[in-house]
Amino acid sequence: MSMLEKIWLSGLDYQDRPVKKGSAMERKLCLYAKNSDRMKAMLSEQQTEQYEKTIDAFNEVLTQSEIEAFELGFTLAARLMIDVLQSAELPDIDEL
Repeated sequence: MSMLEKIWLSGLDYQDRPVKKGSAMERKLCLYAKNSDRMKAMLSEQQTEQYEKTIDAFNEVLTQSEIEAFELGFTLAARLMIDVLQSAELPDIDEL
């Protein structure tokens, strides 16, 4: 596990973050919950188990995608900072 993955995972739990009332995210989550409950009611026990495994696998993919996006953004920010520092005219230490 990279240091950036540790930073990401130690500070954020996506499922525990509050969702703004009336936001698009809240509407999507409500729709997901409603449809998921309806679907589970139509499935057999074995199908429900398979459905839940599929949802778990998708959540793992989503989490990994978020980690990779965070790493990419962090890397981009670091490269931008390096570029800014390299192009900045900084005084020599002797001039200070």
